[in-house]
Amino acid sequence: MQSTRKTLKCGVLWLACALGASLLCSVRLANAANISWKGYTWNVTEGGMAGVAAGSSANVSLDASGYLHLKIQKTGGNWTAAEIFTTTKLGFGTYQWQVDGPLDTLDKNVVLGLFPYGPAAGIGSDGTNEIDIEYSRWGQANGPNGDWTDYPASGSTVGELSYTFSLNGGTLSTSRFVWTKTSIEDFLFSGLQPPSSMASLIKSWKYAPANATTNIPQQALPLGMNLWCFGVPSDGKNVEIVVRDFQFVPEGASAGGAGGSGNAGGSGNAGGSGNAGGSGNAGGSGNAGGSRNAGGSRNAGGAAGGSSSAAGAVSAAGALALGGTTSAAGTGPIGAAAGLSSGGTGGGAGAHGGGVSHAGEAHSGASAGEAETGDGGASGCSFGPAPRSPRGGLWGLFALTVLLGRARRRKRALNAR
Repeated sequence: MQSTRKTLKCGVLWLACALGASLLCSVRLANAANISWKGYTWNVTEGGMAGVAAGSSANVSLDASGYLHLKIQKTGGNWTAAEIFTTTKLGFGTYQWQVDGPLDTLDKNVVLGLFPYGPAAGIGSDGTNEIDIEYSRWGQANGPNGDWTDYPASGSTVGELSYTFSLNGGTLSTSRFVWTKTSIEDFLFSGLQPPSSMASLIKSWKYAPANATTNIPQQALPLGMNLWCFGVPSDGKNVEIVVRDFQFVPEGASAGGAGGSGNAGGSGNAGGSGNAGGSGNAGGSGNAGGSRNAGGSRNAGGAAGGSSSAAGAVSAAGALALGGTTSAAGTGPIGAAAGLSSGGTGGGAGAHGGGVSHAGEAHSGASAGEAETGDGGASGCSFGPAPRSPRGGLWGLFALTVLLGRARRRKRALNAR
């Protein structure tokens, strides 16, 4: 009888956990929204995402000029962040963003990420199939403020360059990378530059590792953008970044001009020489352990409604409300309510643990160099509800498993330092 009761109790507990995970995941997915911008449909994250603040559709909007606004906001004591992913996968070619925002002077706990990410579509595990442009100081007031990180198709070899740059009081910059089957070349420019231009280059770096088919992502990947909290903003202020333009130029296509839609012209190698005015390091440096992303919770399944501590405890998020409408010009927020909280915003995901973040650990290396990014034209935009996902409870359990695994990897990485 004792054995039977114990078995029954375990079964009930397991079922409760499964139902809870399913409910959290279902709430997140059912209330997701999408936007149409630059020729692509983008899903907006509601709930679990990188860092200590949950994603909210209230933090993603398009203005009358067609510019994309990403925000970090504090509402009723809770911080929320912003994240979007394309519904389609993009492959080899030139990726470029024109950005309006003080990327060089962001609060030390704020991160802007521009990144293809395979695990969002089930391509590889966390720490693979990812190409990162990130602007952050990772909790260090005087740390480097720029990062280029290239994760492998498989294995653990990671190429990374951390550097320091200045926009010299400006806010307009252009971020670009050129992805081929054998290399990834990153660029940062001052001002608004077309994909074919090398003007006003601040910094560049080419990562061309041995065994490229293993160490460079080889499959088309979903594209993400996020503005998130490594820790809560240390100055207590809301944050807003405006992405004026995004362009993807497939490899082999002809070069296009400034602005335009996501598929508008441009050659895959339009970025030019990787060493033209910046440091090269053709081989790239590899953090063999790839620990920077070990703590991340960017997986498309998210953290099922909350952030996680280093121990992997998931915090339940609040109720969602996706009300509100917007005009065709996209001048309003996608959602009327920022219904999800991260389950407690006190304390950050800093270098000593705390909440799980995409970065996993604070960057300590400082490389010389400066960079800026640019800005561009507008295109049409629209809003709409995302389709309801059929993945249900198993997906919720999977998301929890991934999150706990990341927390354990993050703890090991921190202990190893």
